[in-house]
Amino acid sequence: MKGIDNHFALAIDVGGSKVAYALIDIQGKMLGPIDKLAVPFDNNGIASAERLIAQIHRFVEGANLYPGTFDGIGMGLCGNVDLKTGMVVLAPNLHWRQVPFAALVAKAYRLPVFASMDVRLAALGEAVWGGAKGIKNFAWVTIGTGYGGYFFLDGKLYDGRHAFAGNFGHIPLDEVAGYPCGCGLRGCIETYVSGPAIARAAQEVIDANRSPTLMHLAGDGKVTCKMVFQAEAVGDPAATEIIEKVIRIVAKSVAGLVNTLDLEMIILGGGVTNGCPDFVIRLDRHIRGLLMTEEAKSELVIIKESFPNSTLFGAAANVFISQGLLKF
Repeated sequence: MKGIDNHFALAIDVGGSKVAYALIDIQGKMLGPIDKLAVPFDNNGIASAERLIAQIHRFVEGANLYPGTFDGIGMGLCGNVDLKTGMVVLAPNLHWRQVPFAALVAKAYRLPVFASMDVRLAALGEAVWGGAKGIKNFAWVTIGTGYGGYFFLDGKLYDGRHAFAGNFGHIPLDEVAGYPCGCGLRGCIETYVSGPAIARAAQEVIDANRSPTLMHLAGDGKVTCKMVFQAEAVGDPAATEIIEKVIRIVAKSVAGLVNTLDLEMIILGGGVTNGCPDFVIRLDRHIRGLLMTEEAKSELVIIKESFPNSTLFGAAANVFISQGLLKF
């Protein structure tokens, strides 16, 4: 247990389906395990801010009991967040628009709350304490419930005009006939490569009676992204076709980022990235085949995230940096 002079923060990562919680100190060390709970949704499929705030209660209580200085709450959200106000401008997977979530949490618990896009904080965590420490130009890329990332350019986070940079998952591949996306557009890259997209493609395969393996795994329930990776692992052709298509599309997207920004490193996170042992190796191979320069092909570093959840570490770092306790 740390000494009473230790500074720590409650880090929260609100994803499209799960919320992760952890206490992390100013040295970037977790003070216990990561807790994960489901995002509470109402009957209309909209994430309930009220129930989510109530869910946070026991973690704030635990932080208040921990020895040391509790400096506040760092929060990553799966959407566009106004850095000054903490307003969630748009969170497609939560179906939120203009939700003042950080202010609501701060009012409920009378604590400083520092909120940002989850992908922005993941990049920050990697830059402060992770594999990108000392790297001046990199991109964080996550493939999970959604698809997107954030940029760290010339030694600092690249926020753009509104701190909404990195939404490359919402570039439409087919805005006319593509699948509807939570952002309001159609045919976004996210609708082809995310976990839900993989599960949807698998259901289409089952409906077409093309995969006895997937039919067996799904049984009478819904097919999941995890099942597709399981089917691929035993040689199912349809499952392999689905995953290979995901890899090709992501490779084109990431290679485009590298060709455009001349990046040194790509850091990959998210549940799909961890779907099978060789996913990153296969993706790496496809990305390099699409790079423009020989320098990029030989020098680009592609790694998996450094932490069990990089957003949590970035959320904690954001608290300490925002309060002047950590120089970065």
